[in-house]
Amino acid sequence: MTWLVTGAAGFIGTNLVKNLLARRIPVVGIDDFSRAGVAENADYLRDTFGFTISRVDVSNRETTWSRLAEIEDLTMVVHLAGQVSFLKSIENPIRDFEVNVLGTINLLEYLRLRSPSAKLVALSSNKVYGDLSRIVVRETLTRFTTPDWPDGFDESLPLDFQGPYGCSKGALDQYVADYKRTFGLIGCSLRQSTVYGPHQHPQADQGWIGHILQKVLSGETLFLNGIGKQVRDVLYVDDLVDLMLRICDCLTVQSPSQFNIGGGAENSLSLLELFQLIEQITGLKAKFKTGPYRPSDQKVFISNNSLVTRETGWMPTTSTQVGIANLIQTMK
Repeated sequence: MTWLVTGAAGFIGTNLVKNLLARRIPVVGIDDFSRAGVAENADYLRDTFGFTISRVDVSNRETTWSRLAEIEDLTMVVHLAGQVSFLKSIENPIRDFEVNVLGTINLLEYLRLRSPSAKLVALSSNKVYGDLSRIVVRETLTRFTTPDWPDGFDESLPLDFQGPYGCSKGALDQYVADYKRTFGLIGCSLRQSTVYGPHQHPQADQGWIGHILQKVLSGETLFLNGIGKQVRDVLYVDDLVDLMLRICDCLTVQSPSQFNIGGGAENSLSLLELFQLIEQITGLKAKFKTGPYRPSDQKVFISNNSLVTRETGWMPTTSTQVGIANLIQTMK
């Protein structure tokens, strides 16, 4: 029973591989090493566990299939390799398509033709729902709210792909579902909200919790997109890894093809509320300036996890207070 993790040197991949190795589950990792910080993660996995990641770009079918053909008893594929920045997708839509869409099809085709009994979990995004400008939003002192969706957004929310990143993740999402419907390939996609934790190496365009923590801890001024009242439900990476381990045993050809995944309403916060939480934990006050909103930015996204809980029994267990404190300690 061997797992394949694509994007194994990335933030989520590193945490997943570390967990699989601790459980003595055979795992193979591939990564194209294109994102900042992944070389450091790969060194950590090599030095700590003796685990080596192969340099493979999933958008290249020949090299991807060649590496997969070397894996014996392939049971589970967790597809984390991807172009993860909305802003970079606008700068280079073709590369965004190659990685997120073509790379996914290369994996799906290999499984269909060479390893049809293997299961696949792929990372989609809440961006498949668009900017949610059609949703009624109210403003409070510290956050935006969506009164018509008090428990968060479930999978009935209409799809609305926007921007190259939204389109590529939406295509990934739909291809995984259609390979199940058309070919009987067992898999699902996770429409995750914000995930945070160690090994992320955040940048301004991705990994916003870590990015904000870096700025506050160093005393730098933050330049916000908007007024700081945008809300996300935040999910600690250990909880996401727990779900991936659970879902391996739960997926069948009859199970849902897409799941909204996040910390849920109880683990939601705005930027302003994050600043307050950081100050409570560290005593440091965030310095920031407001600015224009980013294109297609959602004022609120909170995941309703009821479907995935019903299918797998999974619920996030790490509170925002504990998760942020853990990450601050790691960064220090």
